[in-house]
Amino acid sequence: MKQSLSTVPPASREGPILRDHVYDRIRTALMLGHFMAGQKLVIRQLASEYETSLTPVRESLRRLVAEGVLEGEPNRSVRVPPMTGAKIRELRDIRIAVEGLAVARAAERITPEEVAELRRRADAVVVARDQGDLEADVTKLGEFQLGVYRASAMPHLIRIIESLWLQTGPYLKLLYPKYIDTVMERRGDWRGRILDALEAHDAATARHEIEIDLDDALGYLITLVDAAEAIRS
Repeated sequence: MKQSLSTVPPASREGPILRDHVYDRIRTALMLGHFMAGQKLVIRQLASEYETSLTPVRESLRRLVAEGVLEGEPNRSVRVPPMTGAKIRELRDIRIAVEGLAVARAAERITPEEVAELRRRADAVVVARDQGDLEADVTKLGEFQLGVYRASAMPHLIRIIESLWLQTGPYLKLLYPKYIDTVMERRGDWRGRILDALEAHDAATARHEIEIDLDDALGYLITLVDAAEAIRS
């Protein structure tokens, strides 16, 4: 299945710059849920999509395998590793802690211009959802949430958050449509509440909203993965 990565410009340069560019595109796609857990990544397909040769794609995949993000297999193919319920539980607890910190720090220092940009991103999520565009939905949702964290102006913390998203991103699409529909009915416009809290520099409320969202979403994924493990056993 061809991945939708329209938010990233096409690769056009050679050498190390091109390799880094392809690496960043694959990494972003993993964080934003464009690859599913267990999915094999096909070098030729990615090279065609990124309009580049096979070499930078192959080198990028090797780099991600070395970093533990992807999993190499005996036949030289590469796949997104599946996770157990226990691992997602651990990642949930870590994500709640670090992303709660990021949104709280963002609330302390965010500017009106940054809030306005985040509101535009939140509106883009609604548009994608109304149109039933799953690829755009997961992309815009990720861009909104990462945008909130980046407003913290804590680059080391952001790198930690991105490393966690690389592991849970491949499960994002499992939230659709059941969980997304349920949470919209139950929690309403939680992104709007976060934005209002950010605008008011209310760190406690912003942190509470993001912690509830992470606990709910990752808790739902844990339920699905636990059920799948039970069926396999």
